[in-house]
Amino acid sequence: MHVLIVDDESFVRRSLAELLERDPAACHSVSAAENGLAALQILQTREVDLVISDIRMPGMDGLELARYISEHEPDTETVLLTGHQDFVYARQALRYGVREYLVKPISVESILGVVSAAGERLQSRRQEQQVLRLREKNLRRKLLTDLLYGMPLPFFERHLIPPFSSFAVLSVSLRGVSLPGSWSEQSIYAAVINILEEYFSPHAFTVGIQEEQAVMLLFATGTAGENGAADDYDDTGASGDTGAADKSGSTLKAEADFTRCYHELAVQGLEKLTALLKSLFCAGMSGFHSELEALPEAYRESLEALRLAKLPEAAPVVRHSGACAAGADAAADEELHSKAKRRIISVVIDRMEARLQENLSLKLMADELYMNPTYLGRIFKEDMGEGFSSMLTRLRIKRAKELLEDVTVKVYEVSERVGFRDPAYFSLLFKKAVGVTPQEYQKHNNRNPR
Repeated sequence: MHVLIVDDESFVRRSLAELLERDPAACHSVSAAENGLAALQILQTREVDLVISDIRMPGMDGLELARYISEHEPDTETVLLTGHQDFVYARQALRYGVREYLVKPISVESILGVVSAAGERLQSRRQEQQVLRLREKNLRRKLLTDLLYGMPLPFFERHLIPPFSSFAVLSVSLRGVSLPGSWSEQSIYAAVINILEEYFSPHAFTVGIQEEQAVMLLFATGTAGENGAADDYDDTGASGDTGAADKSGSTLKAEADFTRCYHELAVQGLEKLTALLKSLFCAGMSGFHSELEALPEAYRESLEALRLAKLPEAAPVVRHSGACAAGADAAADEELHSKAKRRIISVVIDRMEARLQENLSLKLMADELYMNPTYLGRIFKEDMGEGFSSMLTRLRIKRAKELLEDVTVKVYEVSERVGFRDPAYFSLLFKKAVGVTPQEYQKHNNRNPR
């Protein structure tokens, strides 16, 4: 934890610094400033977790410093020290979000206690932020996976994707058919995502999604988002629509340079994969697109290019060309369609399991996914081997069995929690599926605890 001590008395600064640096319970980085103005220079150049400041100092006093911190450095905590027991000071200090207001002379135990408490809050806050970042990252991947297969992106979740000027998709796969060494397919492609996300992040906002025997990597340019810096080519006006006939020669040249830059980055990224994972990889790169709704098309383009990259003597990274798009690779279309159906079914089942208590229906699921109910019902039965209603009942009975293992829960409560408003009807379906009534099932579990 970085602590900044601000006091116009050199003895106080030195004593507090030595005390914190010798603290056996923590490892503190300590800076010191003789007044508020000197403290500002440190705050503007370094990340400071805790400021311990005197109130009365020349130039800028502690209260002015506290106000600056509350307005410009909200993650920095402030503790004020003073030799004056003045309620007005304390009241102002609280208004500026000051954590503690200590009156000199201060004992060693008091100052160490304040710093220790600040350290615990800092650690807790960082853990919460890390959890939130991971949740956001996982949600972003889920949303992009849905969008990949043509499912709509809810408008209220678009903030998860920062504004961008254009994006492309890179599909990466092992060049051989066998897995190297002791790697599993899941583990090696998880490593591919980690390596390429880190590699591309200085150049573009990057998200990797693990697919069957491949990785889909989306990189969006012209954004200063969480995972990437603003792109150097952002002023070219490139939209990725390289086939447009009405573009000027200068614009086409800029877009060609833009595409070539990312093609070279992709080649270098594969070289890095080979060096780290000791395996050969190939990749197909889509054209650049400007609208996120074009993600399915970009993915299809990358699959077509990847199919060419897997051919003998092919370059490690193959860029999608306009000619390839015009001739629409039927195999890539079929692969994308098959994956899309599986993704849709997976989303539907996840929603069913999470919302068993609701009055669910095939039409409701279809409406939420902007799909035709008849089509959804057909692909659901083709993939699962049973209809939506049959699957819903089976999931509800499965959940009811789990709930009935708690003998304190009433049968009618279980009935409601799994979506049956009529307990008698619930009992009838339960006995038909399990062979005994819910009451008998619960009593049996009570006699034979696990």
